[in-house]
Order: sequence, then structure tokens, then C-alpha cells
Amino acid sequence: MSAATSKKRSSKGKRKAAEPEVLDTVPQRFGLNNVDWQQRIDWNDLRLKRVNRAHEFLAKHGLGAAIVYNHDRKRYLSAVWNHPYAKQIPDSFVLLIRDAGFPYVHVAPIDVGRVIEDCPWLTDRLLDDTDLLQPHITRFHTPETAKREFATCATQVKRLLKKHGVADLPIAIDYTAPSMVQAFEAKGMTVVDGSYWIDDCGMVKFDDEIVCMKTAAAINEAGYGAVIRDVRVGMKEYEVQGIMAKGIYDAGGEYIEGWVVNAGDRGNPRSFNWADRPLRPREFMSLEACHVNWCGYKVCYDRTFIIGAKPSELQHEVYQTVVEMHDKFRELLKPGVSTHELAEKRPKPGENMRTPEQIRKWRATWSNHFGGMGIAWNSAPYFFSVDDPEFVLERNMILAYHGMMWADGEDGGGVAIENTYRITDNGAECMTKWPYEDAMILGL
Repeated sequence: MSAATSKKRSSKGKRKAAEPEVLDTVPQRFGLNNVDWQQRIDWNDLRLKRVNRAHEFLAKHGLGAAIVYNHDRKRYLSAVWNHPYAKQIPDSFVLLIRDAGFPYVHVAPIDVGRVIEDCPWLTDRLLDDTDLLQPHITRFHTPETAKREFATCATQVKRLLKKHGVADLPIAIDYTAPSMVQAFEAKGMTVVDGSYWIDDCGMVKFDDEIVCMKTAAAINEAGYGAVIRDVRVGMKEYEVQGIMAKGIYDAGGEYIEGWVVNAGDRGNPRSFNWADRPLRPREFMSLEACHVNWCGYKVCYDRTFIIGAKPSELQHEVYQTVVEMHDKFRELLKPGVSTHELAEKRPKPGENMRTPEQIRKWRATWSNHFGGMGIAWNSAPYFFSVDDPEFVLERNMILAYHGMMWADGEDGGGVAIENTYRITDNGAECMTKWPYEDAMILGL
């Protein structure tokens, strides 16, 4: 055999080195502040990308304009941060007109200077009552007053639509008073539901938005850290809430949308609130600071602790069942999978995991659900019933998954774990990193 032949054969027999796996990551390499030595989030760029995407989705849905009252969506479009009580009391709207840049924003004359200083990108978009009247949709009006004010508003809006050449296209309104719809229709405008287009618009996140969500998650974790450090047996649920809230606000959180603190028997079944129930040894406590905000972005986050002792055999089994629910759900997450497929294949204790006999022995009940997250809670993609639309997962879609189980008995109680997942190129990334694989002991 010639040397050439031998060389050829040996090279042929060599195995090709395995290609390194390319991980789809959105790194979080900085904190909350701004510095001169590192490029961080370019807010001007992100604001423009969001509003340009919104115009694309107005066109996709055949809309000429949109009136948006929703607090989170207004911030997405305009980057104006108003007091969060506007989440509960819709006070004013922004008007986004297709292909006309940033939305028109109502501002009182006394505030114009401050808003221009804070938000220079809105310099030519600030209007007061003379150009964009904002009738209060939750206040008492006489029928005559309502008709007059909403007619004025409709005239002003139509004037702006004509200015930008979209007066003949439908205008979307997310929520308002019937008097407003009637006034707009009386002026010849076609009013359509304004929730679907903006929810569609926000489903797929830009990488910078993912970093914002990870920052919100990190702030939430500062709250859990404070709980581990400071909570003791005998405290009340509301004291735990106070400790966690301080940790969150000290870490830079903007606001918290709600709370669930359930100790002992209050976790069976789960109570979506908090009370003065004391923390007692050998009991579960679930703790959720709902949707901690940072720069308008949020995650869903829930953890369950055991108070003052190692878990019993039953508590261990119940807790690990919920952990396994998360593991199995995450395995299903990847681009191309639909929400209806997820709903069909998701973990169902007593059906496709654990045995019916185990669930009966534990006298356990379980629940799980999933929905979109980031800008607004329970946004698309989501699933609650077979009548819901079917969404196909894409990279940078977000799903928050909540697994829960509660069991009867002296050592029963309730376990709730919620994580927020980002869909990657080939799977899912868990953005909520507080450990949950084993129940942490709290209060010693």
C-alpha cells in the first residue's frame, strides 16, 4: 500500500469534530443605571422600534388609527410614565395615527414644559383640551354633558385623521364609554375593537425588551432575598409582604401590580390575596409579588417556601410534582409549537404524570395555566379554553407558566411556582432564576 493511499484512508477515517452548539441568548450585562464606558439600552432606538412596529400592525389589521387608554400600552407607544393609578382608572388616551410617528398625547398646559423636557421625542405631539379633549370615561356625566364633550372629542380626532389622510379607515378603541363610540360613529368614523391589534403587536419582543424583563426579574429576586434574610416564624403574611416590597423598591422597582401571600391552610385552596395569618412551623407559604415593573416591563414570578422545618414526605411529593410540571412544560416550548398543542400536552397530574392513585392518596387538587407577559399581564400568546385563538410560538415570544397543587391533611397546604419563559431558536430560556428545584426552608 502506498503512503498516499494510507494517508488518504486515515484521513477518511477521521471523525469530523462536533460543531459547537450555538446558544440563543440575550445577555444581561449591565444594571439599572447609565454609564459612559458601556453601551447599554439605546432608549431612543427602542422607542422608535416600538412605535414603528405599531404602525406595521395598524397596517396589518387595516386600521387608520388607534385610541389607546390602557396604561401599559400607552407607555409602549409613547414612553410616557404616568402614575400607576391610571391602570385602575383610565383617565386619558393617546392617539396613534398610521405612519405619522409617535402618538398624540394629551397634556395640561401647566405641564407642557416639563413633559417636553422629559420626553423631547413628543415635542410636536403634545395637545391640550383645545385640540384633543379627554372626557373622563369613569366619571358621572349628565347625558347632555357626555354628548357634548364626546362630540367635541370626535370632531378633534377626525380633524387629525384628515390631516394625515386616514379619515376613511377604521379607528380602533381599546376601551371607553358607549357615548364615545356613538359620537365617533355620528361623525362618520368606523370604530372597531382596539385590543387585538396592539396585543398582536407586542407578542414578539425585541432583544432590548428581553433585557428589560430580565432586569425586572432581578429586582423581584432582590425581594425574595430580603424575605430569606429577614422573615421569621410568627410573622404575619402582611409583614412578609412589607419585607419583600421594601427589597423590591430598594432594588429599583417602579411598582408592584398585586400580591399573593398564602401561609398554611390559606394555600388550600389558593387565595389570591394576603391577610394577617401568622407563619407557623412545618407549613408552606407561597409568595408572589405580581408583575414587578421596570421601565414598563414585567415578569410573572411565584415561589413557595416551607416554614421552619424540612418538608414532610407528603409536602415533598406535592412540591416535587409542581417542579416536575415546570420541567415537562419547558420541554414542550420551542418555535413552531402552537398554544393549543401546549394545552393538550401540558402536565396534568393523574393523567400524563403521577398516577390517579397518588393524587387520591394525597387528596390533592392541581391547576396550571399559561399566558403572555412582558408589557401587559395575560397578553398573547395565551390559552384558557379551546375557543381561544391558536398562536404559533416564535423566538422572543414570552410565556408565563403557573403550576399549582394543594393537598388536604395536617401537613398539606398549597404549592405554587411560576416562571417566565422566553422562546429561543430551539427551546426556551427561564428568565426567573430564583431556585425552585427544592423547597427552601424559611424563618430559622
